[in-house]
Amino acid sequence: MNKRLLITGCSGGGKSTLLEALKRQGFTVVCEPGLRVIKGSGPKPWDDRRGFIEAVVKMSHADLEKAAAQTGPVFFDRGIFDALSGLAKIEGFSLAELMPSVFPYAEPVFFAPPWPEIFERTEERPHCFEFALEESERLKRDLNLLAVKTLVLPKLNVDQRVAFVMHQLSD
Repeated sequence: MNKRLLITGCSGGGKSTLLEALKRQGFTVVCEPGLRVIKGSGPKPWDDRRGFIEAVVKMSHADLEKAAAQTGPVFFDRGIFDALSGLAKIEGFSLAELMPSVFPYAEPVFFAPPWPEIFERTEERPHCFEFALEESERLKRDLNLLAVKTLVLPKLNVDQRVAFVMHQLSD
């Protein structure tokens, strides 16, 4: 059975580190589309926010299509939910107007909370922690709007986070 699992939340909250650990354990992982757009030749969010989000939406749709052919769980580092949440914000729409009628990921969605102790600015993430906090609040609000069951990832080391995710999936 194909189980698409979303890990979303605060920028710099340890999502990618967790997903790398899951990948090392043999799970299929889809890397964050926003980072792939930034590292590629696509628009950058600090130059063309709308163009960036549109590129991420397109890539996220393609990721979901590819994942449909996978067997077993597929973990997504962000995805169409995150992109459409951002698009709704800049366009002034409700996310409910943009999301597909069926949420494309399995529940629960795993949410990385703000974690200032591990947050770092990088070339791909030049924004400040306050921006990450605002993004985190918007994503939480939008998950609640969609009534999606969400589990907050505990602020533990990566091995303990992997164990937490595995435990949740075994229930």
